[in-house]
Amino acid sequence: MFYEFSHRFTPCLVDGNAENVVLSRETKATTVMGKEYVYNGLFSLQSAIELGMIVESDVSFLVLTMRTTVERDKYCSLLKTNTLVEVQRYGQNYDSLDNPVGEPSFTPMESDVKCFAQYVTAQLRMDEPGLLATTNYVLIIQTSVDVRKPQDQSLLSPDRIVLDGRPYQVDVVDSIKYPNLLHIQLSEDLR
Repeated sequence: MFYEFSHRFTPCLVDGNAENVVLSRETKATTVMGKEYVYNGLFSLQSAIELGMIVESDVSFLVLTMRTTVERDKYCSLLKTNTLVEVQRYGQNYDSLDNPVGEPSFTPMESDVKCFAQYVTAQLRMDEPGLLATTNYVLIIQTSVDVRKPQDQSLLSPDRIVLDGRPYQVDVVDSIKYPNLLHIQLSEDLR
């Protein structure tokens, strides 16, 4: 089936490897979010595509779901990324003798990370009852990005994510909601 649509191939990179994809919009969408950000992608059976990978063409997508067709092609739901973020970690710098140097501060761990960010509205709170009352944004990001759960004992303070130049505190890191992706809740950082 994949090769029947060769006239609609879009060249892309799947985690850096060149492939082809047949892209289409989600046709059952009723919201702006669904109409603008959710796509379907059809990959050949030889494709290395897996859940959570990034697909890059003229825009970037995160692979949310994947199922095989009768012909063994890979049919995926793709979420278009809409922003770049920076992940920062609070920590102390030490000299060669393990003496603290200066005051503890936030250090960039990863920058220019492609992800999907969504502002939390009353409608989203109704659709996702697990959101904290303080959550301003939710992010969907790859698991390869080093964002730690706030309960992590090695952290002095929860991680910070800089979104559109503003700092936000990581309150929840859910690794179960989407396979190989992190669903992160962010609140305004008052530190």
